[in-house]
Amino acid sequence: MARFSIRTDDPAQSLEEIWPPFGLRVETPRLALRVLREDDFPAYVAAATSGVTHTERNPFAHAWNDKPPEELLRASLPWVWSHRAKVGPETWSLMLGVFLKPDDDGGLDSAGRGWSGRDGAGSAGAGVVRSGERLIGMQDCGAQHWTVLRTVASGSWLRADQQGHGYGREMRAGMLLWAVDHFGAAYATSGAYEWNERSRRVSLGLGYQVVGRRLVPDAHGEQAEWQEEYRLAAEDLVRPDWSVQVEGSERLREFLAG
Repeated sequence: MARFSIRTDDPAQSLEEIWPPFGLRVETPRLALRVLREDDFPAYVAAATSGVTHTERNPFAHAWNDKPPEELLRASLPWVWSHRAKVGPETWSLMLGVFLKPDDDGGLDSAGRGWSGRDGAGSAGAGVVRSGERLIGMQDCGAQHWTVLRTVASGSWLRADQQGHGYGREMRAGMLLWAVDHFGAAYATSGAYEWNERSRRVSLGLGYQVVGRRLVPDAHGEQAEWQEEYRLAAEDLVRPDWSVQVEGSERLREFLAG
């Protein structure tokens, strides 16, 4: 693996060159995943304050989505900023925005028929940020003790008005295909309250196994909830009938290696 380097005294270097997390782009048939930037914050705040759940109970570990818009803003943007500090070989975190591609992207139908992607193929060179793409949610991905455990953990959310179209499964599958095939992950973990059937279906449908359950406080810290813990081995991933198109993964790997 080549060593990450930049050019000295060169203000013409792109943001992606000097901060490779911004250079990662993972495309699925209908979606693009890339690390959130400041220019994305207005769209992020709009999506986060538009409503992110149809469930009667809050499905998150903390009730961030129940806050008034101004409080959500004050809490969420520093949260995004804080994850940029996790850029080492052992601990890293990618706050991936989920962007809906334009309807006419590649002539694909909603099932992604005819789609194929690979590292650096197709629209590579068009830039990580593309016009016409709309932020509809987040798909976080991170790791601790990465060089030993090779395990990624994830969390996600979607605007309520974009749920029910299969985007939740597609964005998780896209993240997993990148992590396993392009970044060397051996395992992935996740979790959900037992009553959260939508989240359970996504995890189990992609090959995760239930490896335990534990009693945790609910999102508001007011009552106990049973949470299922899931683990996926790379070889057990239930692969969709499409592949991802990836840009910037190798440079990101070099950068995180230190």
